[in-house]
Amino acid sequence: MKIIDLLKRACELLSLQNEIELLNSAEIESETELLKNQEISKLFNLSKFSIQELCTNYVPLQTKAEITTKDKIFSVGDLTNFIRVQNVYKNDKLINYKLINRKLNFTEDGNYTVVYLTYPEINSLFDDLDFFSHLSPDCLVFGLCAYYCLAKGLFDDFKIYNEKYVDRAESIKSLKVINLPQRRWQ
Repeated sequence: MKIIDLLKRACELLSLQNEIELLNSAEIESETELLKNQEISKLFNLSKFSIQELCTNYVPLQTKAEITTKDKIFSVGDLTNFIRVQNVYKNDKLINYKLINRKLNFTEDGNYTVVYLTYPEINSLFDDLDFFSHLSPDCLVFGLCAYYCLAKGLFDDFKIYNEKYVDRAESIKSLKVINLPQRRWQ
C-alpha cells in the first residue's frame, strides 16, 4: 500500500469527493500539484503523524545501525526517527550502556551495533508502506481519519474514528516487532 492509497481510502470515508478525483488521477509527476490542494496536503502531513503514533505506541519497527563512538558517546538524535533503544552489541556480544540526555554512553570507544525502534520516513505520496503489509489497512485509514477530524474540530467524528483506530491498533499490538533494513552511522 502506498501513502496515496491510504489518502484515497481516507477521502472516501471522509466524503472528500473533489480530493478523491484528484488522487485517482494522480501520477508521480503531479505530486507537487496535488500537494497544492489544502485537504490533500493536510491529509499527507497527518498521515505522517498517524504512522508515527502507530509505530510508537502499537507496532514498533525495529532496525539496526552500525555506529562508531567518539569520546565514548553517541547521540541517538543521529539515528533516523529514533523511538527507543532495544539492545547494543559489540562484536556480537550484548553490552551495557547508559542513555543520558539522548546520548548513549559507553565504557570505551569503538564500533557498536544499536538495535532500536523507529518509524518510517515518509517523503512522498508514492512512498510504499510495505512494512505494514501484515496489518489491515483499515487501522492506518481510521488513524488518519481520526487525526483529520481532530484537526478540523469535528470532535464527534474524531471520537468514532479514534475508537475504531484504537481497537484495531490494540488488537495488533501483541504482534512481534517488524524489522527494517540495517543502516550504518559514523
